[in-house]
This record gives sequence, C-alpha cells and structure tokens, in this order.
Amino acid sequence: MVNHRRPVLGRVLTSAAIGLVLAATGSGLAQAGESPAPAVSQQRAVCPPTPLWANTGGATRTLIQYDDAGNPISTAPLIRDYGDIAFSPNGSTLYGINFPDTATLYTIDPVTGAETSSTPITGPLAGVTAINGLTARADGMLIVGSFATSQIFLLDPATGVSTPFPASFPAGIVSAGDFITLDDGDILAFGSPDTTSPSPVFRIRPDNTVVQIGTVPQTFGAAKSAGQVYAFASNGDINQLNSLPTTASTAALPVTTIKATGEGFYGATSTQDAGTCVAPAYTIAKKATPAGTAKEGDTITYTVTVKNTGTTAAAGNFSDDLSDVLDDATLVAGSVTSTSGTATVTDDTLNWTGTLAPGATATVTYQVQVNTPDNGDRLLTNVAVPTAPGGTCATTRGCTTTIEVDENCDKPDHGGYGDDGYGDNGYGDGKSKTPWRKPTTLTP
Repeated sequence: MVNHRRPVLGRVLTSAAIGLVLAATGSGLAQAGESPAPAVSQQRAVCPPTPLWANTGGATRTLIQYDDAGNPISTAPLIRDYGDIAFSPNGSTLYGINFPDTATLYTIDPVTGAETSSTPITGPLAGVTAINGLTARADGMLIVGSFATSQIFLLDPATGVSTPFPASFPAGIVSAGDFITLDDGDILAFGSPDTTSPSPVFRIRPDNTVVQIGTVPQTFGAAKSAGQVYAFASNGDINQLNSLPTTASTAALPVTTIKATGEGFYGATSTQDAGTCVAPAYTIAKKATPAGTAKEGDTITYTVTVKNTGTTAAAGNFSDDLSDVLDDATLVAGSVTSTSGTATVTDDTLNWTGTLAPGATATVTYQVQVNTPDNGDRLLTNVAVPTAPGGTCATTRGCTTTIEVDENCDKPDHGGYGDDGYGDNGYGDGKSKTPWRKPTTLTP
C-alpha cells in the first residue's frame, strides 16, 4: 500500500537530533541532557471504554469507528483528506483539519461524515502546511502539530485564532500525528524524524518540560480508551501501547497489534483524548404487538427502539436472536425495516448497525406469522442485546419479549365456543349444541 500522506522532507534527519530530555518554554528549548523539573501530575479516575475513531484518506476517504479490539463499528464517507480529527472535551463536536494545504478547521457530522462548518485559521498557524496533529485539551482549546515544523500550536476552535504552544518538539523532530492527555495529566506527543523511521514518543509535563520515553512503529494518529492508548500506524495496524514510562528512553516501547486493518490512516481520536471521561450511552427498548398471547395464524409485529442517551455520537448496534421465535413462526418476507442504519437477518439472527447523534432515535421493526399448526414449544421468546460500547436496556426487561401461543379453541375437545356460535356447555365432550344465551338474573 502506498501512503501519500507525508511529504518528503527536504533534509535528512537523524536520531542524533533527538534530545532525551528537553525543557521547553515560550522562549525556546534548553540543552539536551538537562534534568527536568519534577512533574506536577494528578492521577485521574479510569474512564469506561469508549470507541476509537479514525479517518483514512486518498482514494477511499472514510471515517471509521472501532471498538477497543479493533473491530469496525460503523463507517461514513468523508469529502476531503484531514490531517487529523479530534473530539471536543464533551464529545459533542468532531473537528477535522485539512491536509496538506493551508489550514482550515472543519466540523464533521460523525454520523454522516458531512462537513457542517468551516473556520479560517489566523495567527502563526495560518501559513503552516501539512498539519497532521489535532487534539482537544480539557479547556476546549485544540493542540495542533505539523509535519513541516517542530513548533506545536494552540487553536481556539470558536475563533480560528492560533498561538504558539509553550512547548515544542526537539530540533529535527516534527509532529507524527497526534497528542493525548494521559490520566496522570501529562500530554503524550508522537514525533517523527523522517518519512520512514519509527515515531519517537514524548511526555509533555505540566511544567512544559519535554521528555522522550521511547519509540513506536511509525504512527499517524492515536486515541485513548479507558486509560489505554492506541496508536494508528502508517501500515494500517492498530497498536496498543503496553506501557508508558515516565523516565527518559529511546528504546522501543512494547506494543500489541490488536488489528492489522490495511487501512491508510491519516488520523485518530476518541472522546477521552482531552483527559475527560466521556463515554457513549444508548438504550434499547423492545415490544411486541399483540403482547402476551397470540393464536395460530396471527401476525406479530416487533418494534425495537434505540436511543442515544449520551453527549456524543454513538453506535446503537444490537443483535436479536430469533431462534426461539422461528420454531413457532415464520418471518414475514420484506417486513424488516429501520428508520436509519442497516438491519439484516442472517440465519436466525437480526442485526442492526447505525450511529446516532446525541438524543437521536432509530426504530427497527419486523413481523412474524405464527405457524398453523404450531408444532414448536408455543413460546416466542427473544432478547435484543446491545453489541456496541455503552448499550443498556431501557428497563430491567425492556429488551425481552415473550408471547405464548394459545391452544386452538376451535378443537371439539376444548371448552369454549366454536366458530358456529354453539358451545359444549363447558363439558368438553363436543356433543352438546345448545345455542349460547346470556344468563338471566332471577329476582326472588
């Protein structure tokens, strides 16, 4: 796979240019080898898992949502190449910054991939090309890096005004593609010495000292879930960083490749990259009509409602096992519908996949007809199970329906009334044919 994301540097950079420990201030960098001041970090609570989002570029520009095992949850087409993407601290807004031309900040609908706004960038970042790093801080400002300069920038997404960040990469190192606020308060920064070498990884301390802690395979994006950092490599691998040392080192960091996707990643993000604890949340509610009981030949309509109850776009995926329904009934052809997303039935399982904006709902319906005769167990029971992070049932039994198929009351040995309006007087012998009449109340 040819990756067109990175321009060729005009000079050869070597690892000798990498300082292990560099104190960075607004006035410049201190000499390599100086001891950094003690970090002032505060450990934070570990967040629940959240999806990882990545964007690809070139011929197939796509926004992809992954779970933390690297399995795709949803995809949406994108209209341009973005050097990186980033969620706002509360997860309500997805930003993208164009690549490789002069910078413009866009907001992107994570459900459809469409651009919803654009903001021209002013200040020192305005003339910088090849921007490839974008991450929100907890205060809402964006941290920005470029493949063309060692300087790191801050960007106000509301105004487009940029300013220099009070720390930068060491001389000869540029941004590889991302920044992550760690649970201990440090900012993890991925650098690049050239177009092919592994990416040096740095910690930026709260006092703005910069410490290299190791290297990882060449990385173009990163995202955090439940305190764990995932690096999206130039070869399409999603690598989990197994440790994040606090001391200076140029050694390779241990990683686990959770998925070899083959995708041409340009950037990555999650709703927790800013150090906030935003996680997706959605509910499932299921009902059947008629409820409770049915007769042979009846048509039963099932309705599953999925609602995004969180503050960020979320996949509301669910699976519905129909095996204990289809032993008594037959799926009505063409009855499976959904107001959004995609519903499919494979063998005895219905699956729905779709991404919802905060507060949005999707409704999935399908119908079955009870067999005549019903030779199954005469119980139609099924459960809709959330299959994406953050999914729960709306109520304790809100994902489950159970319908009992009544015995056929038209049989001659069953008490009640036949189709001809005559009964057997409740004796069950099927012989008495006295027309039924309403009982008369006698007055003494």
